[in-house]
Amino acid sequence: MNSTQRRKQRIQQWTQAAPDSRLDRWVLLSWIAILQPVGESLRWLIQHIPGVKRPPQHLINGERGEDFVFWYLQREGWKVIARRWRSPREHGDIDLVALDGTTLCFIEVKTRSSRGMIPAHLAVDQSKRKMLRKMGRLYLHSIPRDLRPVRTRFDVIAVYIIPGEATSMEVHRNAFGWREQRRSSRFGDY
Repeated sequence: MNSTQRRKQRIQQWTQAAPDSRLDRWVLLSWIAILQPVGESLRWLIQHIPGVKRPPQHLINGERGEDFVFWYLQREGWKVIARRWRSPREHGDIDLVALDGTTLCFIEVKTRSSRGMIPAHLAVDQSKRKMLRKMGRLYLHSIPRDLRPVRTRFDVIAVYIIPGEATSMEVHRNAFGWREQRRSSRFGDY
């Protein structure tokens, strides 16, 4: 079975699955509670091994933010299909691809270590939205036509990992669409 057939089978199972029982949800939440601290411990251990080149802090924070959102979506009952999805045909990636009910969501995660003057979700500018749309189209084309979802949307989730504070996030559902909309103001279009 090749990867396309496996993906087709997985999507078919997820779209036809009955609602999870309370026991299944409890088991999932138990595993999350067990594995999340283990992941943090391994990350800390890898960073402190002598001779291992440590990635820049902003990349570490970005990865932690994506992990936080991944586990959050799992707890909320979303079906995460892919993490850091890439296409060999284009440059870029989609942080998370998930099913919210029957809606396929392409999720961009923006992580910040402080609440600066500009909110994190505004970092998804026009060029980033264009790249995400291209990647979204490529992802949809990788799914067999008869299994493609009817509804899709682009979400942006801003995660704030501030030292000394609890991790917080802002979810912006349907943050932008498939087409760039021109906005007008008294100063002209922008």
